[in-house]
Amino acid sequence: MPNAVQAFYRDNPHMVSSPFGGVHDWNDALMREVFADLDIVVEGCMVLDVGCGRGFAREAIQSAGGHYHGVDFVLSAGGFPLAQADAARQPFPDDTFDLLMCIDAFEHFPEPLAALREFRRVVKPGGIFFLSAPNYGNVAGVVKRWCERFGKYERDTWAPFGRWQAQELEQALTAGTVTRWARDAGFAQSCRIGYGYEVGLGLFPWLDHPRMPDRVRFRAQRLFRRIGPPIARIWPSASLHVFYRFE
Repeated sequence: MPNAVQAFYRDNPHMVSSPFGGVHDWNDALMREVFADLDIVVEGCMVLDVGCGRGFAREAIQSAGGHYHGVDFVLSAGGFPLAQADAARQPFPDDTFDLLMCIDAFEHFPEPLAALREFRRVVKPGGIFFLSAPNYGNVAGVVKRWCERFGKYERDTWAPFGRWQAQELEQALTAGTVTRWARDAGFAQSCRIGYGYEVGLGLFPWLDHPRMPDRVRFRAQRLFRRIGPPIARIWPSASLHVFYRFE
């Protein structure tokens, strides 16, 4: 069903933001590393990629021995997705997939809990749900609430990337909220990890402010690339992105 979010990302594909890429390429190495850390095995699995965009994850999944299926509500020029559908209304039978991935699309879903219940329906018993999503349980979350309450941003539109360009729908997800919704939908959490290289945006979101001088930005980025990974191991929610495994 056409809506404002669908129209925004159809007309602004460059605003897709993910540690894995998805606009022009795909970070296979990061996916392998994250899946290894979360003990996710792809080989022999039926895999559904919800919010697949241009299907950049397809090659990585297939090269790892998985059977890839993509779905999105925006048809791309590259022949993906394999199905066009709303996340909360999947066109698949019950208990179809061994692994369901939702990579940096969940925050844009108008009905997140309904989508999670639909994910649970199509995942086989004993299957895995992998989620990558922005996390606002940090300084970025404080700035987001402040900007949306007192600044020029409407509710659920501010994000600390793209030079703070307003999004059509950027919900203020936190690890606690995501975990609670997933459990309400019937999943059990196994583990979550932070993305060390985005601790800078989580704790100092002004890094991507349009008025931030480049010399300051570059120095801060170098600093956080050194200290970010150890911080994320101790405090995953310090990172702007968190990776979850649910069963």
